[in-house]
Amino acid sequence: MASSCLTLGIARLFANVRSAAQLDRKSIAAFRIAAGGVLIADALLRSRDFWLFFSPKGLFPPSTLQNYLEPGCWSLNFLNESIWWQATLLATQAAAGLSLMVGYFSSISSCVAWVVWISILRRTEPAANAGTYWMACLLYWSMFLPLGDELSIDSLRKKKTTHATLSFASAAFLAQVLVVYVYAGISKLQGDWLNGSAIAYVLSVHDHGTWVGELLNTSKAATKFLTLSTLFLEIGGPFLFLFCGNHFVRRSIALIFILFHVGIWITLSVGMFSPIGITAWLALVPWHTNRTGPQMKKHEHSQSHMPFFLCSRRITNCFVTASLFIAALALFYNAAGHGKKHPRWLTLAKNALALEQPWGVFGQVGPQEQWVTGKATLKDTSVVDLLRHGRPFKAVRPPGGFSSLPNHRWHKIFWELPKSRQAPLREAVAAGLVADWNRRNPESKAVQTLEIYFTQVVHKSKSTANEFPQLNEEGIAREFAPDTTLRQWLLASWPPRGRGSGNLDRFLDENGT
Repeated sequence: MASSCLTLGIARLFANVRSAAQLDRKSIAAFRIAAGGVLIADALLRSRDFWLFFSPKGLFPPSTLQNYLEPGCWSLNFLNESIWWQATLLATQAAAGLSLMVGYFSSISSCVAWVVWISILRRTEPAANAGTYWMACLLYWSMFLPLGDELSIDSLRKKKTTHATLSFASAAFLAQVLVVYVYAGISKLQGDWLNGSAIAYVLSVHDHGTWVGELLNTSKAATKFLTLSTLFLEIGGPFLFLFCGNHFVRRSIALIFILFHVGIWITLSVGMFSPIGITAWLALVPWHTNRTGPQMKKHEHSQSHMPFFLCSRRITNCFVTASLFIAALALFYNAAGHGKKHPRWLTLAKNALALEQPWGVFGQVGPQEQWVTGKATLKDTSVVDLLRHGRPFKAVRPPGGFSSLPNHRWHKIFWELPKSRQAPLREAVAAGLVADWNRRNPESKAVQTLEIYFTQVVHKSKSTANEFPQLNEEGIAREFAPDTTLRQWLLASWPPRGRGSGNLDRFLDENGT
């Protein structure tokens, strides 16, 4: 009897998982429309700093960037360094997004969107956050889904058969969405997340908070509740969605995650991460009851919508399975830690397909402040901060810290620049900043020298951000605090004069930053 109940329970779980992997066609259409909107919005936002990010004289010269990238990384942007080619690719991304939104040649548009997104990702990789990699993965799996079967121009010439689709691709898409939260949640099972102070750090001293986030951070109880509830949602929510067979519960979970990302959107400055998260969950909303039997088989054999329409369904499924295996191995090696070296074939494969799995989002936060300044001396002898639109330079923490930088991509660049892997980029970034400033300003305002400083203040015994001491103009606590440590390094300079950071890389590596 017990054995029979166990077998029945296992069978029920498998049935629930199969049901979760069965994606509603209207939900897939909603994903397609939202993904198109993300592509267009991203292209428009990138145009703000177009010269700085895409010019060969900008922050990331192609020669420097290609040496920085891992083996297997590719980009159409590297075929031609001219501005017109870079603009063409960015415009192509927007055009592919528009085509996806209206559902015109959806399968081809999805392929183009993936190729161009990856190309631009690699061209600007030092400024990419987790959302950019996530979108690359979602676009990849979506190429194997029937994107144009509903709410599209393509659907006008198609015969509708079923309400949903179940395939290796739909299962891979589901796994890709859920694993992001489980990985992120597990990486948070430590220190400041468990004591409830992590959100307060993220919103304040880590400078990711919007004005709404800063307002929220005035309540210690609210930030503690949000910290613990985030852990519960990221770890528990995906498993409940996967193993619960009730569609009302699944719709509720999807809605909760969508609202979760709306909350992140209005409280945190993390670029396109939240819109991408909302887009991902739109594909998982179950609107219809399960469809099985002959109808499902008929739909699965109707694969003309697939990008690999010249391949048989079996070959396509094998390719998807192999890709899923590569993604799973990449996830395993990332979870094993940075000290776990990837096999070369895996590095080449995951980078070629852009299936990296870097989902430890805000896994490590702590009681420390950091900021970066760009001290530039101009030809007219004035001294300005080149990182903040040429404001008069002050040797103090800029109001807002990293959030005072022009946008989230600048935030990402200079947040990561002190790390040892970014060391080869530092002098190029300094030279790019100078070139951009000089081309936009008269000769009398030309930069003569530039020094990029990174400052870190650690408050070892403070449990919450609200307990941090106020700093004076030298960055030292106004009240004597023996547990407060200030360190400052010269990251880069122009004209180059060698590294002035001394033991910066060693210190940061030792402290896990």
